[in-house]
Amino acid sequence: MPVTLEAWLKDCDADLKLVLHPHQEAPLETYQTPKSVALLIGPEGGLTDEEIELALNYGFKRLRLGPRVMRTETAPVAACAILNYLWGDLR
Repeated sequence: MPVTLEAWLKDCDADLKLVLHPHQEAPLETYQTPKSVALLIGPEGGLTDEEIELALNYGFKRLRLGPRVMRTETAPVAACAILNYLWGDLR
């Protein structure tokens, strides 16, 4: 059943919560290996400033995947590959 963004953010209990955003707070290497990761990826055109602020208020950290803005279909695959390389079994 679909839920609102705020309801999902409120119920999200991952060790590390990331939102894709062109302005990153800290490189991924600075975080300790989490047991779980939540990844918020916006629709085509990106999340609004208000949605980003809402995610940050619920403990999400900004994640930048490089200088290019990816399509909604591509971003999850790239992000999961990067996270799995850093903290998963692709090492």
